[in-house]
Amino acid sequence: MPPFEDEDTRKVQTAVVGQAHSDWPVFLPYDHEDFDRFMRGRTRDDFYCGVLLGGCGKKLTPKRYTEKKCHFAHRPPVHCRRTETGEASADHLYVGQALRRWLQRQGFQDPGVSYLDPGSAHGGAVEVRYGQGRTRLVRVQMARMSLREWKETRDRLAQRHTHVHWAYGPYCGLSHNEVEVTGHAIRISCRTEGETRAVYVGTQYPDNSLAWSALSECRLSDEGIVTPRLEAEPTVISTPVPVAFPLAPGTIAFTATTELPAPVPESDTPAVRHYEADAQPLGSAPVRVRITLPHDHPAPPPHQLHVIYSSAHLLPLTDAAPLGPAWLIRAEGASPLPQRTDPRWPDLHPERVAPERPAAPIPAPATAEPASAPDALPLGEDETVRLLRSKLALVARARGVIDWKTLINQAGAAPDNISPDERVRLLIAVDRPRADGKPVLSALVTSALAPDAPAPYFADVLAGLGWRSGLSEAKVAEIWGRERRTAYALAQSESAPERRQSPIASTGRSAARPWEDAQLVGRIRVRLNLVANGRGLIKWTTLLKGQGISPSTLSAEDQVRLLATVDKPYFRSGGLLSALVKADGQPSGPAPFFGDVLAELGWEPNASTPTVQAAWQAALDRVYAGGARSAPTAQSSSAVSGTKKDHVHWGRLGTTKAAVVVAVRRALIDAAQRQVCVGWHTLAAAAGLKPSDLSDSTREAILIAVDSPPDYGVLLSSLVVAYEHTPVPYFGAILKHVGRPHVLRPIELGQVRKTEQARTFAVYSGTSTTDPDPKERT
Repeated sequence: MPPFEDEDTRKVQTAVVGQAHSDWPVFLPYDHEDFDRFMRGRTRDDFYCGVLLGGCGKKLTPKRYTEKKCHFAHRPPVHCRRTETGEASADHLYVGQALRRWLQRQGFQDPGVSYLDPGSAHGGAVEVRYGQGRTRLVRVQMARMSLREWKETRDRLAQRHTHVHWAYGPYCGLSHNEVEVTGHAIRISCRTEGETRAVYVGTQYPDNSLAWSALSECRLSDEGIVTPRLEAEPTVISTPVPVAFPLAPGTIAFTATTELPAPVPESDTPAVRHYEADAQPLGSAPVRVRITLPHDHPAPPPHQLHVIYSSAHLLPLTDAAPLGPAWLIRAEGASPLPQRTDPRWPDLHPERVAPERPAAPIPAPATAEPASAPDALPLGEDETVRLLRSKLALVARARGVIDWKTLINQAGAAPDNISPDERVRLLIAVDRPRADGKPVLSALVTSALAPDAPAPYFADVLAGLGWRSGLSEAKVAEIWGRERRTAYALAQSESAPERRQSPIASTGRSAARPWEDAQLVGRIRVRLNLVANGRGLIKWTTLLKGQGISPSTLSAEDQVRLLATVDKPYFRSGGLLSALVKADGQPSGPAPFFGDVLAELGWEPNASTPTVQAAWQAALDRVYAGGARSAPTAQSSSAVSGTKKDHVHWGRLGTTKAAVVVAVRRALIDAAQRQVCVGWHTLAAAAGLKPSDLSDSTREAILIAVDSPPDYGVLLSSLVVAYEHTPVPYFGAILKHVGRPHVLRPIELGQVRKTEQARTFAVYSGTSTTDPDPKERT
């Protein structure tokens, strides 16, 4: 190996790939032989002086040398103030990525990673939130911190999270304080292994001894990160660990919940609420148990069936009464089921809510008061029924079904606020008046868990519409199938003129081309980005069926042009989402049609990608590294344009702007109560839409409506974040419309947003979910 020049002050050893704000780090090996291996499948345009590295965000060029260290170099002119450029300068990003993957392997879905003060010495701090509502936290302190600031931070985080687990980098100087508090400290360190920085976890004891192990060898418990050394020597843990059996998510259901008086909490114990309930494991008999849920978790109504989908543990009750529950289930959260019963838990039968009207609902007189409280149906009963009927007509046109939760969300209503009897009454109103040949659209409303069978309450709907009560299950199923087929047939006949212009029809007109349907292209982009986030591939037939399209309706030419449109505009250095699509039965490598997609995009072989195989691998690597577009960018379509003249055809989406505003406001209030920020994937889902349905100008208008009139004292829109937790680009426009100072520099705009977030969290910190619009409490 040739000697290196040790004093090379220009060298930058780490970068990020994909884009300037990416948190996907790369480490350039020093040796020229390792350099060649590192560059396989990559180009010299793939690397950035990352913002999360404290860099300028400009592109870096990898430099290969034989007599000195290989390194990245800025492209002139250089105006970068990055201070950490060495081998360990991206350790905080390696730690964040490693913890994200580790938590996912432990069964936690979609953990969120935040980097605090990443441009500071040694990388600031890394926070990874996980669990339901992301109320659990792993905090890795990389930079130095004063003892006073450390104590204040511990107290603040403990108040906002159910569990907080601390780990310490090699330079923070606080691990011995942790040892004094808990008897040991968890240390984090990165080591260069080939072309990456591997993350190792150490256990520090009072005698300052350290035992290191790979992160993959550790596990997570409620007490924190458990290393092999802690497993082998449990006596070093100062707090005894009670016997707790982990429960697989989705295997326990409960009902008949009764809240118990809160016991006196022990010191450093997260606030929880205690309940008694009838619980049943899969394949077992029901049993009365005690259940704990986080203090800010909504109380589970006793008349519903709830499933524990989150992390949970089973513990023996030490204070069990002779005739009381003997077991405690400690859960992070539970989700209600839309139906009253479930065949997986046949012995659980929730209590019925006392009806406020006859069992066989009849239409209320025009002068009668609405049966629903204003909070239950924000749009009012008449508008809600109209919206439900419109949405079900769209479902019929697509020859599909829909579950109740998704349907009622279209009207901005929370499913938990609608009782079972109220649900039946609303569906009856949707299908009145009855007429010969008119289908029962309620047949399209099914259970999310059993979409191929009638909903459990469909017989009650039929009784309210004039059918004989007490029909057998077979008869109900027969009527359900007949009414569903009738709905599909009627929708097909009514939309025949529109089908001639449908993007999936096989006519020769320009409007019949799927690659010219911006909404279809946008939905496919969203689905492929989700596949990219999971670093997977998807079959072409699966992709189409997810959009309600039969693969047989598209020719091979349609397939190529549609996938090419998804990746337009084409940049040679960017990722291609079409690389994620494979043919049925394909073992590996690029799909047979990927070369045609490249040709449609205008790709030509070059030195870095001389073959279709090489181009596919390079495109795949960039997509996995975050180089794909995360939202539709076709600028020729009004459906996704970001201009102020953009108009949304709400009727085509099966909703209204008012309903979307109500749903978004409720979702933001829920986020404020949970003390978290949210993105448009969450807000669009709350309104029953896809993010691709809403352009930037539409999103801006929705948030302006959410915060207008500005009489709530805080801006809920400050909680909306874009990719990688960055501000949305139109926050200044929102400030302008609500009468706030808005002509600000970017750093000032960020400070205003952070201030508004803090005020919003403070206002909603003690509110309940039934308090949608609290006034300012300051």
